[in-house]
Amino acid sequence: MGGGRKPGPVCSTRVGDEWIDFGTNCRSRTPTPSVVGTAIALVDLELARVSPQKAKFDRDHVYSKAPEAARKRDLDLQIIGDDYSRSAEISISNEKYLKDLIKLASNGAQQVRDRTQKIQFFIIRGGAEGFLPSELGKENAADVIAPGTNTDGESFDYHFDNNDLLAVFDPRGKLIGAALLQRPTLAPRWSTDAANSTYDAWNNKAVSIYRNTNFDVPYLGLVVDDGKKRGWVDMHKQEATNGCIFIVDPATPALGTPELNTFEPKLVKDVLASIGKNPAEVKGTIWLGMMHVVDIKP
Repeated sequence: MGGGRKPGPVCSTRVGDEWIDFGTNCRSRTPTPSVVGTAIALVDLELARVSPQKAKFDRDHVYSKAPEAARKRDLDLQIIGDDYSRSAEISISNEKYLKDLIKLASNGAQQVRDRTQKIQFFIIRGGAEGFLPSELGKENAADVIAPGTNTDGESFDYHFDNNDLLAVFDPRGKLIGAALLQRPTLAPRWSTDAANSTYDAWNNKAVSIYRNTNFDVPYLGLVVDDGKKRGWVDMHKQEATNGCIFIVDPATPALGTPELNTFEPKLVKDVLASIGKNPAEVKGTIWLGMMHVVDIKP
């Protein structure tokens, strides 16, 4: 052993003749700066070797290179007690997981309540980390450059923030549904400052739904009344955008197909079903509830 001490549990590794002990909590302990890169890489390899459950966790939960990603992964592991055998609990369809995430990410300042008058909407900024497609694992999901089109048919290399999540609960705290969001932060005639100042104004503001037929593709839009003097920034199905936010749904038809005109994301339909309505019954503007914004800080 070269004079080094006997290795401890899985959360330790040897670098040269020295054993680096991470303690029993691999999430929060770090070795000395001189060996940190090597030590972490070796520990990840060792954990994958001795723990197929960790390897499965890493395959099933994709975190990007965004600033919030490491903190989100830390919160996810905290929720499952660092027990990789419980990784299936980290799911956007798991009501308890989402409630725990909201409470922990806000340091207890925000939580889902079981007695409210209306629907409870929560945007978790950074909350999509862990649920991303594999191709974003080596990118910053908060700033993805992708081609897009606005409602005037202008093509542009949009910048999208892809690492936020929208979770919706009924007035008794039961999960209605959740979906990932795709938010344009740079588009034709839509600046990053405008995009971020809009988002920053949404906490504790009223949410409504209405039908927008002003463009080639009609849609039902979830809209937050933030009091700003400009057109509404809606959350709606994935199509063209001038700054509105997409609700990600794998079943969304391709842009330019007639099916897209009548399609609505599952989350939108589930929200309407919770108040006894379907998409065809949306007339005028229907007030739904309140928006809460939770930031996962790096």
